Amino acid sequence: MAKFDHLLFGDNRDPRVELGEIFGVGVPDSGEVQPEALAWAHTVVDPENSNEVKAIRDLRRAEPRLGLKSATYLARRLFAKK
Repeated sequence: MAKFDHLLFGDNRDPRVELGEIFGVGVPDSGEVQPEALAWAHTVVDPENSNEVKAIRDLRRAEPRLGLKSATYLARRLFAKK
C-alpha cells in the first residue's frame, strides 16, 4: 500500500534504494539496477512472453513490498536487456 504522502506529493525516492532494502543489498554507484533484483525479476517475468505493464503487475504480486515506482523501474530494466 502506498504511503499517503507519496500519493499526495509524489514519490521522489530513488527506486534503487527501495530495491536495496527489499533485497538486502546496497545501492550501486554506477546508477544501474542491482543484479540481485534483476535476477529475481527474471524468475518472475519472461520478457519474451510479456510486456511492461503485465511485468509491473506480476512483480508487485510476487513482492508486495515493491512500490509502483520501483516495479516500473525494474520492469523497464528487464525489458531493456531484451
